[in-house]
Amino acid sequence: MKDSDEPLWEGCTTHNKLSVIAQLFTIKSDYGLHEADYDKILEWVKIMLPEGNRLKDNFDTVKSIMKPLDQGY
Repeated sequence: MKDSDEPLWEGCTTHNKLSVIAQLFTIKSDYGLHEADYDKILEWVKIMLPEGNRLKDNFDTVKSIMKPLDQGY
């Protein structure tokens, strides 16, 4: 739950790490994307964010954040 309190980057007031991860998981699920597709989207989004952002780098890392929430993926 710590990730729900941590902003996506210092000073960001509209998103936190968990909200972005959850939105990307929804896209992955809705469109039946593979893990490699998810990783590519993460890579693309991450380069658009400010330096020092806290977005995770790959599906496996993100999955470890979602697992304790027992929401499935």
